Amino acid sequence: MGEILNNSVFMHRMTGDSISADISETFRYSGIAKTDAPQPESDMYKLACRAQDVILSCMNPRSCYIRFDLSVSENDRGLSDEVKKISFGNKTIYSKDLANNLKGCHCVYLFSATLGPEVDRAIQKNSRLNPALSVFLQSAGAMYIEEYCNKLEEFLLEAEKKNGNAFVPRFSPGYGDVSLETQKIFFEILNCQKNLALTLNDSLIMSPEKSVTAFIGVKKEK
Repeated sequence: MGEILNNSVFMHRMTGDSISADISETFRYSGIAKTDAPQPESDMYKLACRAQDVILSCMNPRSCYIRFDLSVSENDRGLSDEVKKISFGNKTIYSKDLANNLKGCHCVYLFSATLGPEVDRAIQKNSRLNPALSVFLQSAGAMYIEEYCNKLEEFLLEAEKKNGNAFVPRFSPGYGDVSLETQKIFFEILNCQKNLALTLNDSLIMSPEKSVTAFIGVKKEK
C-alpha cells in the first residue's frame, strides 16, 4: 500500500495459496474445543484437512475498503451518556460498544471481504452428498475468511505504521449494540454489489455467505 488516501474506495485481492490454513481454527469453528482436537492420524483430522483443501481450491479472496476521518462525540439524542455519536464521511452511528472500540481513534476503515460464490456452492453440494464433510467445509470457510481479513489488515497496517499509527481490533456489524442494519452503510459506501458481487438479503445476511464487513479504527501508536 502506498500513499494513504481518505474517502476513496480501493480493491484488494489475494491468491488462496497466500493464506495459510489454521487447522486449530477450523476445529474451533466446528465447535471442537482445543483440548478435544482430533489427532493427525484420526479420520476426523483427515476429513478437516480435506475440507480445507476443498475450500482452498475454489475460494477467490477479495475485498474493498475505504478510509475516513473519524469523530466520536457526545450524542445529541438524549440517550445514555455511554452512547456516543460516531461520524465518518456523511454517515452517523449511535453506539456504546463501537465507541468503546474506537476510543482514541482519529480515522476508521470500512471494509468488505469475501471468499466468492464457489465456496458457497461447494458447501451446498456436499451438504447433500457428504454431510460430515460439509460441517468442516463450513468451519474451514469461516477460518479462511478470517485469515484473509487478517492479511488485509496487515496490508493496511503496513502503510499506517509509517505514519506512526496503529489499529484497534476490528469490529463487525451484529456485535454488541451495532445492529446488522449497519451492513447497509457498507454496501452503499463500498458499492459491494458492483465491486464484489455481494448481495444483502431482507434478513441482512450476505451472499456469498463467507463474507465479512468490519470497521478498523486507526489511532496514534503510543
